[in-house]
Amino acid sequence: MVRIGDVWDRTVDVLRGRAAILTGIVVLTLVLPGIVAGALGTIVPLSDPFVVAVPLIRLGALVLLVLGVLAMTAVASDPAVDRAQGLRIAGRRLLPALGVLTALVLAAIALFIPAAALFRLSGATLSGAGTPDMSHAVPGYAAGAGLLVLLAGLFGLWLSARIVPLFGIVVNERRGFGALRRSLTLTRGSTLKLIGVLILYFLVTTVVMLAATSVVGVIARLVLGGDAPAGVAFVVAVVRTLISAGATMVQSVFYARFYVAAVEREQRMAPLA
Repeated sequence: MVRIGDVWDRTVDVLRGRAAILTGIVVLTLVLPGIVAGALGTIVPLSDPFVVAVPLIRLGALVLLVLGVLAMTAVASDPAVDRAQGLRIAGRRLLPALGVLTALVLAAIALFIPAAALFRLSGATLSGAGTPDMSHAVPGYAAGAGLLVLLAGLFGLWLSARIVPLFGIVVNERRGFGALRRSLTLTRGSTLKLIGVLILYFLVTTVVMLAATSVVGVIARLVLGGDAPAGVAFVVAVVRTLISAGATMVQSVFYARFYVAAVEREQRMAPLA
């Protein structure tokens, strides 16, 4: 079993020792694309002919996010890898990573299809605001849909813990879809601890995000005035991007160090098998 405390200690060591390299990758692949995406529709007005470009720009930002995570994984996995090497490795492994992520997204969608079907059969509808209207829903179907959503969420949490070393495998072992099975092997015995880490990460990130954006939003309104909602929205979007980028960096390094620790444990146990 991998000791999560040791993984956190190694994560902190990497963040301290390789902060400049990791920050450079984060700025190039997460912060700048995030700021550009945040500017769209706020301080950069979009006329009708250019609205279609927004999804493409956001898709490009998502691809750069994956590239950045791969590069940080390479840097955090091997102390000999610098920023340039990390980005080159990430570029070579980008397509396999995108293929695996696409498969996971499709699986997640399929996971919620039974709940969506029961929701429709129950007679429930969606309001104009996108919230469910249960006033005419059949209780049995509605309860079944809620149960399926809960089970799908729990399974998703379990799977998220089991694929923690996924990008470490894609980067260091040059695997594609086979990285999924390999990830299940490396996380064996550590699932509950990893679930705890994921929940803690989500709670801390959410609290920090809500607190920071609320405070910054108030300050921005005071500085820019109530007649500049676009400027306030942009400032809040920038702060949200910075916090998200920092959280992604910590998460990527932790996942990479868990991969390294799991492989080291596997190698130690191999002679005993």
